[in-house]
Amino acid sequence: MILTESRPRGWETAAVARHDSIIVIGYARVAAGAAAHAVQEHFTISLRIDRKTHVVTEVDSTAVTGLVRRWLADLLLGVDFSTDISHLLGEIEENYLGHGNGAIRQAIVDAWRRYGARISK
Repeated sequence: MILTESRPRGWETAAVARHDSIIVIGYARVAAGAAAHAVQEHFTISLRIDRKTHVVTEVDSTAVTGLVRRWLADLLLGVDFSTDISHLLGEIEENYLGHGNGAIRQAIVDAWRRYGARISK
């Protein structure tokens, strides 16, 4: 009998208890001129957010390259999603020079709005 690990090696979760976090997903259409459009029609950003602090503790996305996925994680980790994120969007606008720029920003705004609607209930 061969036993396998239940999760891939190198996979780690954030140090947040599972009941203290919420998963928020943001979506956006990928521009037809973007290289990613050949692979996917929508860009998705997945965020794990601590319910008490509103801070992003884990990030995943459907960005085509690992470099962009890591860059987005570095950018979003530690961000308080209960506050204004315009500085974040400005940083993406200034530092991501690709056709996916709009989709990335739109997906983050979509997730931010979803989270804001949830915490205002």
